Amino acid sequence: MEPTARKMKILEAVVEAYIQNGEPVGSKTVCEMLDFSVSSATVRNDMAEITSLGLIEQPHTSSGRVPTELGYRVYIDKLMRPVELEQREKNFISDTLYMSANTPEEILEASADLLSNITGCAAVAASPTGESSVIRHVKFVQTGNYTALVVIITSTGSVKTKLFRCDFLITPQLIETFDNVMNEKLANMPVTALTPAFMQTTAVSLGEMSMIVSNMLLAVHDAAKDAASTGIFIKGQSNLFTMPELASADGKKVMEMLGRSSELTRMLSTKSNRADVLIGSEMRNPAFANLSFIVSHYRASDECSGILALIGPIRMNYPKIISKLEYIAETVGVLLSEILDF
Repeated sequence: MEPTARKMKILEAVVEAYIQNGEPVGSKTVCEMLDFSVSSATVRNDMAEITSLGLIEQPHTSSGRVPTELGYRVYIDKLMRPVELEQREKNFISDTLYMSANTPEEILEASADLLSNITGCAAVAASPTGESSVIRHVKFVQTGNYTALVVIITSTGSVKTKLFRCDFLITPQLIETFDNVMNEKLANMPVTALTPAFMQTTAVSLGEMSMIVSNMLLAVHDAAKDAASTGIFIKGQSNLFTMPELASADGKKVMEMLGRSSELTRMLSTKSNRADVLIGSEMRNPAFANLSFIVSHYRASDECSGILALIGPIRMNYPKIISKLEYIAETVGVLLSEILDF
């Protein structure tokens, strides 16, 4: 076996042993994990060279080695082998998500909850950006004698609602009129086109009726504005505080960062079709220096895709966790495709 290939095998063994046990890895352990025969002395020499390359490090003089960020990166990019989920794991994931397959928001919230529970990490599910979506349907629901709810459904499956009040008695006939008028004027309109100026023009086009629908039009505008934004669900934040990698001060910074949903979404945006791993300093944010992000995408159609991500310690079982994340992302895409009829 060529030395370079042997050293890569040794690096792989160090990373996987450290992921499993969390203890510095010695040459004896590496020898037991290799699928070829080599002496401890040779392994120690190779580990010294791998250390000089910055792929592993020795925390203490008499201890074994642990992976560095660069070592994890080489392992993930070149050495990690995919792990096939067992059928029972796939069934559990599918059954759990199908129980929540009523609305896109429920599916995404359930996926984040499921991810955090089965991985012990914090999980993020971001809805498709609504900026490129169009209005599929507008519906009005009477909630009282003087109140009603406008419901806007978009091409990406976003369902947004706004309650409004009228100064006159609302009747079923009036609700039907609202339905007909708004669907005629707004169907297939981009949600971003429903600007205040557009709503004013719409009001003028309604003639005498414009005098009584100002609150309704304002509610439609606000619902469309909500639909243009990206919804985000974060679950399992408390899992982060059980990780020894996070000191209390670091944990506070992480929680503050997780509260900035728009900034978090931008950080997690990747163009890869497969799971992408960002390790420690690669996040370019000091708050996440001791953490890794694993980002995947679900896709229901060309216009309906979003992000699923996990936040956990740098020392995590990447092959197993990535397999779970990718299978959940695949299942979410199928469910959204079914309920949105893509």
